[in-house]
Amino acid sequence: MSRNYCFTLTNGVQLDFKQVFDQYFNSLVLFSDRYLGEREESESLVQDAFLALWENRLEFPDEISVKAYLYSTVRNKALNVLKHRKIEQQYMNDILRDEDAELYYMKSVVEEETRRLIFTAIDSLPEHCRKVCLLNLEGLDNQEIADELQISLNTVKFHKKNAYKLLRDKLKDKFYLLFLI
Repeated sequence: MSRNYCFTLTNGVQLDFKQVFDQYFNSLVLFSDRYLGEREESESLVQDAFLALWENRLEFPDEISVKAYLYSTVRNKALNVLKHRKIEQQYMNDILRDEDAELYYMKSVVEEETRRLIFTAIDSLPEHCRKVCLLNLEGLDNQEIADELQISLNTVKFHKKNAYKLLRDKLKDKFYLLFLI
């Protein structure tokens, strides 16, 4: 027993739903695809438009009105999809921006903690080693440090070598922090 899926126009003419589907489906998919650029999504959207046509069973004066209804439904659904995509993209951008801010904050915290550990270790150095190390960190070369502290160049090299050896020993357990920066 076969069912006849028809709907009646206001002028009394009956349209076979399957014929309307077969006649307009491909052109509606192409129409939708111009908006969405994705064939599968366009096919799904057109099927939804036909489902809405069948479920609503609106009265149309003629077949042209059915066609206009389908095209406007597909266009509106495609525009809704595009609007939804835009909202999703804005949401993703917000998430990325928040993640960037969080990463920046975490990096700042790690840098500050590393700086604190290094300067705490420097402060614990013997006086001459500490002075040579701090002047070196300020960008002075060995000769400038020697002139500033009024000591020989060899003494600067000795204190500098000794300072960095002591710092390596003090910071060896915390060396991993340097890789986080």
